[in-house]
Amino acid sequence: MRADQAAEPISVAGPSRGMSVADPRRAAEVFWRLLEENRIMTLATASGEGPWAAPVLYAWEAGPVLYFMSRLGTRHVQDALVTGRAAAAIHPNETRPLRGIQLAGSVERLRGERARHAIDLYLDRFPAARGRFPVEDVLAERGDIRFFALRPDRAFVLSEADFGWGVREEVRFDG
Repeated sequence: MRADQAAEPISVAGPSRGMSVADPRRAAEVFWRLLEENRIMTLATASGEGPWAAPVLYAWEAGPVLYFMSRLGTRHVQDALVTGRAAAAIHPNETRPLRGIQLAGSVERLRGERARHAIDLYLDRFPAARGRFPVEDVLAERGDIRFFALRPDRAFVLSEADFGWGVREEVRFDG
């Protein structure tokens, strides 16, 4: 899904500090644009062993729902399966102007048609991944590769170019 095709199920709560946004829809636009422009999210989890962060490729759709693939034995997946929660940061490599998304939400292992849907979105976003993992094995739950959904219940967007230095806007998901 392109940023200009995204549904608008969100409202803006206002800045977490600093100046206010003249047009509250601007934060939503920046959020969807950053989701589309970037491809890697740093997924953060925690367990009794402490916090952990891992980079994963993601596909997404309005809701929002972010889909990622990983191996069952990885620490971030084990943590997420136990707690059902994760946080993530998504940002471009450029340092100026600083832009990015911070979010937290529920994580769920996908099965059946929901896994197929996630795989289709993932392969549309990353065509070079075709043939690099056994799709039928993933769907049949053979091997250790699985697909997961991260559904944010809280998100912030930061964009110096749009909101000024040091200002992040909370984006709330309606419905």
